Amino acid sequence: MQALTMDGCYATPEPLTDHGPYTFQTSGNCQPICYQFNKPVMALSDGSNCWCGDLLPQEDAKTDNTSCNTPCNGFPDDMCGGNGYWSVYLTGITKNQIAHFDANNPGDPAASRRPGSSTGVITVGGSTVVVTQEPTADPEKSKGSSPSKVGIAVGVVVGVLAIAGIIGGVFFFLRQRRRRELEEEHKRQAAVSDFVKNGRSHGSQSGSSGDSRLDPEAVMHRRMSDGSIADNQDYSRRILKVTNPDDGR
Repeated sequence: MQALTMDGCYATPEPLTDHGPYTFQTSGNCQPICYQFNKPVMALSDGSNCWCGDLLPQEDAKTDNTSCNTPCNGFPDDMCGGNGYWSVYLTGITKNQIAHFDANNPGDPAASRRPGSSTGVITVGGSTVVVTQEPTADPEKSKGSSPSKVGIAVGVVVGVLAIAGIIGGVFFFLRQRRRRELEEEHKRQAAVSDFVKNGRSHGSQSGSSGDSRLDPEAVMHRRMSDGSIADNQDYSRRILKVTNPDDGR
């Protein structure tokens, strides 16, 4: 197994999992448990409890190391957390830098690729030296930010174009329907005008037509006598009729 690296003292263990207490708990006893579950992060609390997980607790929960002042039950020189605090270590199972848990975005798949700070404890000439490695920028995250912004911009443009297309389609449909209505109205008005015009023409022709040979008085007199008009008679001339007054006797 690799050497343990202390990361710091935290006020919360989330998202680590508690694997229970052990009467003679030490950091060396907890490390194999986390190794067994292939977990790169471990923590000790209450002098006896061992915790394991994939991510470091959230970064803003990190506090001063003096808060983790509870000795481990199995080895008092080791600190196993404090009153409401957890001593967090890196098990060394991976050389990759471990990210901090983000409580606001717990499902972020990029979290495991983000680096976190780590603290190492070394002894030089009988003196204990604490070495802290600050996190570096994540190049993959930097690269990923630009495409996401471009994707958002493209999505906005596509959305605007789609809305404009819908509005244009509705306007074109209404315009075409109005045009058809006007054409139908024009056809109806033209049909009515033609009908009225043809009716007047037919009436004038039938009213002006007549037989020029007819003398109105003669025709009326002949109608009363015969009941019909013969075509071979010339009714344009008045007929003088001589009546014998003696015939009425």
